[in-house]
Amino acid sequence: MPLSSTEPSMLTMLEAVRAQFPGIPFLALGQTALWDEPTKAVWRRLLDAHLPDAKLIAGVHDTDYFAKTTAHLGDDQPYVMLPHNDGRTRDLWSAAGELSCLFGSESVPTRHMFLQHGVPFDWLAQGYSGGKDALYADATVAWGWRGIVHTESHNVVARDVPTTQIGPALLEQLDWGFAESLACLADPGTREAGERTARTIRSWVTEFLETCSDDCRLGDLYQTLLPKFYELLLGAPPAHFETTSSTELFRFSRETCSLPRFEIVNTFLDPATRAAARRAYDRAVAGSGIYTLDEFGEGAIPFDLVVPGHGRGTVRLTPRGLIVQTAPNPTDLTQAGPVRTLAEMAEVIESRFGPECALVGKAVTLVDMLAAEFLVVFHETASGYTTLTQTFNTGLREAGLPLSLYPLVRLRYPTWDALAAAPPTAALRLPAHLAQAFRQETVGAAEFGARWRGVVEDQRRRLRESRAPRKVRELLRFLDSQGEGCWCDRLEEYESALNTLKELAGQSGVLGDRIAEHRRQLAIWRQERLALEARKGEDWRANIQPLRERIRQAEAAGQDSARLQRDVDRQLAIRATAFDVPLAEARERITATRHLIAEFRRQRRLLERGPEARQARARIEAITREAQMARLRLVRDAFLTVEGLEHTNYRPTAWWLPMVTPGGEWLSAMAAGTQARLEEL
Repeated sequence: MPLSSTEPSMLTMLEAVRAQFPGIPFLALGQTALWDEPTKAVWRRLLDAHLPDAKLIAGVHDTDYFAKTTAHLGDDQPYVMLPHNDGRTRDLWSAAGELSCLFGSESVPTRHMFLQHGVPFDWLAQGYSGGKDALYADATVAWGWRGIVHTESHNVVARDVPTTQIGPALLEQLDWGFAESLACLADPGTREAGERTARTIRSWVTEFLETCSDDCRLGDLYQTLLPKFYELLLGAPPAHFETTSSTELFRFSRETCSLPRFEIVNTFLDPATRAAARRAYDRAVAGSGIYTLDEFGEGAIPFDLVVPGHGRGTVRLTPRGLIVQTAPNPTDLTQAGPVRTLAEMAEVIESRFGPECALVGKAVTLVDMLAAEFLVVFHETASGYTTLTQTFNTGLREAGLPLSLYPLVRLRYPTWDALAAAPPTAALRLPAHLAQAFRQETVGAAEFGARWRGVVEDQRRRLRESRAPRKVRELLRFLDSQGEGCWCDRLEEYESALNTLKELAGQSGVLGDRIAEHRRQLAIWRQERLALEARKGEDWRANIQPLRERIRQAEAAGQDSARLQRDVDRQLAIRATAFDVPLAEARERITATRHLIAEFRRQRRLLERGPEARQARARIEAITREAQMARLRLVRDAFLTVEGLEHTNYRPTAWWLPMVTPGGEWLSAMAAGTQARLEEL
């Protein structure tokens, strides 16, 4: 389908390329052919229209480590497919094995995000069916995304992944992605065409797996798929098109070491420039979370050597050659003296490992290597390290070590806007979060393209507003205002339960007042009892004890003590009236009051903990939990809508386009509206 128009920024950029960089090839490098990388067929379409002789090289970045996770998988397969969530697979780092179904993206709704939006995540986890792990699995999973990870203990570079081992997981991932995507195609015609597209792509993979030898690697599969995807999207084999891999691009040997892409390495080898280059690098990465060079070990430079069958490791310079930090043991490459030039470095490496090693820049230096010879094409938001690379390059220039680099080409797709060009018969069955956002389960593809930006803004507003309710009443009113079902009945129930507790609390308060009153009286009576006991003791010492002493003395002297004993009896009778009777009465009052207080307490407990109170509290907790779960779902749906659509607008999965519009309408509209800019390094 020919281009009807081209976005003005694209025309300006293409004219700049024509004038300033004639004959320089474009390079599109990605880790997998099954995600967004082949969408750069849009760029080939634009080149065909405006720079038809320009060469586009599509490459597979196969020199990075394959995906890993620290989650205990308990699986005997070397490669398995996993979702990404904020729980068990929180640290999953995916490279070379990720795939998204239609509308899906690796947007993880984290616990922190929920807390920021007022959701009491940990409290909800306490009562969630299956517990905390289940809530993490259900609520924080990235919708519509799956990644394949390597389960064995050692790391493996993508170029060393055998297709015979990863094949089953790869087919499982494809089948999952296609099934989920086809479920989103509502009309029979689009679904039938989508099924044909899915069968075609799957047949490419199965044919490769069935015919390749045991030596075939994942990168070989992806490199085989790239031109097929470009042809599928463009409707014809791409012109002026080649494929490559980072293994080939960065192959470092006596033959290749003089290529411009390795010139930046020389800045770290040459004793005259090494210190300045190291300073520029360390200053660029300081505070970013990326290691400074000394953290890699003494003499480290920001480049890794990828050795076939041995893995990948940081290169360190030593007084007698090189050390490559391969796992589990570093490899020592010694020679007569230090390595000072690219030729010496190539000699040492090739003498030990042969000519097939790859010398690859770390995150900050990788783009500089490529931009020395190519106009590297990036999607918007791709390569998050570019800012650090620019800071590093500025440091080199300030040190008098400027690099000769071509700018990056940044593409900004109008992916979802372009869907407005879909045939009027194409209809989409939306996943739950999008159905909630669009307020309908099925929508025309063209309508989706016309409405999505407004829907995203509406969901962004909902996210902001979801933070406001602090009290349950406020939350219930908020949910009712958001069309999340009718919450007015629950609000009435909540108020009724609260009123019940208030009434019971009032009755409990009356009992509490009576308990307090009796406690005050009890304290008075205890004081009176203590005072009586004290006076009784004083009376004993004043009136009884002296008589008893005189009786003892009289009896010791053989005198008659009868009169004295009568005096004692008289005093005891007086004491009984004056002290014993009042004390007995005081003890009775104290005991009775204690019983009364205990009875009031029992009645209060019955009010506060009885069936009516328990039922009211249970209903309050149930409504609170229901409302907070509704807020969680609202926040999750809004987050997935905003983050998912915005992310995939920039980086859509390539095979979505022919699956939804096999006639090429979606891609053509994307090409017409794609914006571009040159980004200086």
